Amino acid sequence: MQQLRRTTRLASTISTRTISARQARHIADARPFRETDIVLLRPTNSRSAPPLLTKPLRPSGRLDTHKGTIHHADILGKRPRDVIRTPPTKAGKPGAHFRLHTVRLDEYVRLTRRLVTPLYPQDAQLIVSLMDLHPEPPVWGQAKSTDPKLEILEAGTGHGALTLYLSRAIHAANPPFPRPVNPSDSGICAEHDDEEDAMIALTAWKATRRAVLHTVDVSSTYTAHAQSIVRGFRHALYAPNIDFHTANVTTWCQHAFESRGHTSFLSHAFLDLPGAEDHLEAVNKALRTDAMLMVFNPSLTQIMAAMTRARELGLPLELERVVELGVNGGTGGREWDVRAVKPRARQKAALAAVEDVSGDGERASDDFIAGNSENELPTPSDADSMSSFEPSAELADATELSKAKPTYPSSTSADDDWKMVCRPKVGDLVVGGGFLGIFRKLKITAS
Repeated sequence: MQQLRRTTRLASTISTRTISARQARHIADARPFRETDIVLLRPTNSRSAPPLLTKPLRPSGRLDTHKGTIHHADILGKRPRDVIRTPPTKAGKPGAHFRLHTVRLDEYVRLTRRLVTPLYPQDAQLIVSLMDLHPEPPVWGQAKSTDPKLEILEAGTGHGALTLYLSRAIHAANPPFPRPVNPSDSGICAEHDDEEDAMIALTAWKATRRAVLHTVDVSSTYTAHAQSIVRGFRHALYAPNIDFHTANVTTWCQHAFESRGHTSFLSHAFLDLPGAEDHLEAVNKALRTDAMLMVFNPSLTQIMAAMTRARELGLPLELERVVELGVNGGTGGREWDVRAVKPRARQKAALAAVEDVSGDGERASDDFIAGNSENELPTPSDADSMSSFEPSAELADATELSKAKPTYPSSTSADDDWKMVCRPKVGDLVVGGGFLGIFRKLKITAS
């Protein structure tokens, strides 16, 4: 009982100290700016002028602008919305005035140094929204949960923009991280005297995580840069939720799948890399039933290639939606109709041939290949078959045809005559940009 009281008092002290430190650090006007903070500066005389982002504040640091030099020492000790001024120019003109702000995540993503083009904040927010994440915070006093972790794969770390947004979305699911309380915040426990103890504490904390983001990139340079971007935002607030990996995504998925006893573990996966279709088989094995797989590509034909490859390999992946994202910082959301279809006349002929071979004399119903108004689309590239059906001829939807095929096709040949429907859905937002193919893993039942 005495031991329980001591443990409770210690936990209460740590929890109170952690909450107080976090409140002081992240409530906008709760404390003045201090060392290692990153600050946003806006010119006071122009609302349209681009803002400036400082590096982590140091007493000897400086920010050179075309309107003069801003010394970090002039910012340290100030509070959000305070105004500072650059020194007068050599010509005797007064210095420029800048207002100080706490940097927001979208500003941080856009203004930090980049090695690759990042996902724009609006698109990253749309992707996170489409994942529909609802992390549940840990319950105080609850024993270690036996529920499976929420695990997300991001293939193609790049700049780390989506990495930050995804980590923020799952942050509430994890227990408080024992954060440092000194000015040299690094994201690693500073309550321990040596690095070895700190790493032991970090490993112990990672074992208690209930949500993890795995981000994979083949480039060690991009991985290291993304890590620095993630750790630079609000004193590495979201860094502990993320595991960075430098590897081929197929190799990583195979190893992770085998290390878990060939058990599927991913609730969501996001592929933002060239040749995404080449990794579908390995990623599919790691996906749980009904897990969401997102494929992001600049070209719609690449989404079609992923859908075709999934069909060729017989993967239980259903393309639910294709969404067009924004461009130049804007956001879209226009949904596209992308389907594999067959001319109805050819499907009937194939069924008739099957019936002749089987000799059962029973005609299959046409209901499952009957098209609706949305399926009445001629395929211009099908020049050799235009004589067999008129421009108004119906096409059989792949999803409807699947009713007559309870198993997944193992291969696709030229004789299958599948054609692609690829057109924007009428009545939705019209904005250009990249494309997001959203797949769901189907439940495999024994035949």
